[in-house]
Amino acid sequence: MTSFTEVLSQIAPQQTEPLTFVGHSLLPQQRIFGGQVVAQCLMAANQTVAESLNAHSLHAYFLRAGDPTVPIDFEVDPIRDGRSFSTRRVVARQNGEAIFNTSISYHCDEESVTHCFTMPEIAAPRSEADDLSGFRGFTTKPGDPNLIDLYQIERQRVTQYLAEEQPPLGRSWFRAVGPLPDDPAIHQAALVMISDYSLLSTVFYPHPFTNPIKHFMAASLDHAIWFHHPGKMDDWILYDCDTPRAGGGRGFSRGFLWAQDGTLLASTAQESLMRLKRS
Repeated sequence: MTSFTEVLSQIAPQQTEPLTFVGHSLLPQQRIFGGQVVAQCLMAANQTVAESLNAHSLHAYFLRAGDPTVPIDFEVDPIRDGRSFSTRRVVARQNGEAIFNTSISYHCDEESVTHCFTMPEIAAPRSEADDLSGFRGFTTKPGDPNLIDLYQIERQRVTQYLAEEQPPLGRSWFRAVGPLPDDPAIHQAALVMISDYSLLSTVFYPHPFTNPIKHFMAASLDHAIWFHHPGKMDDWILYDCDTPRAGGGRGFSRGFLWAQDGTLLASTAQESLMRLKRS
């Protein structure tokens, strides 16, 4: 595959009944990348709401590690349809067991007052992506493509990971390999996928470990996204992440996704497992 559009064509859930869908995972990977199943749940739920509604928030829990070789069943529960808001609950299952659970709220466009943070002053992205061919995350193994390449996402690191204590900030430019069609749902799915790339790793920045993969058992526990404004995800997007706290074997991260013109596209939050391995 050479573009994010091709990735979506492979993982997009197919409708089997009015409120049930089935989807598949990209290979090879050891366990299903969380960003994939979040995007799949959103794509399934989108097919059950009116076209006038857009997802404005998503709150999810990762319940079990997913097996990428097994199809995923998605069950959509139409909890509420109101005049301006609708809510959907989606459960992803494998072999009859829930692996992921999310609630998604939809809202029609409204006029209102507005305010916003100011985008951090960061050097503009270069035209080319960083070479991440040697990068390996917690869910990949030596010899397999990393999840950036597998899902056709490009990254430029602004913050470099150091083998020493550093500020609890992680910043990168991301974009989906395009061009993407002029379809807001595809760009939103790309944003969802990108939103799961930096949050977990940011919790390790304040801790002086040369190789977190070696020292920690790590996994995303939950994931939340608030969608503020449509964006073009085949353009470079700044993902500005921080980690206010870690303790008790868990780390908490926040993120803000910015278009280059300073528009805040989405905000995210995640708690992750960061359990020290016993020697």
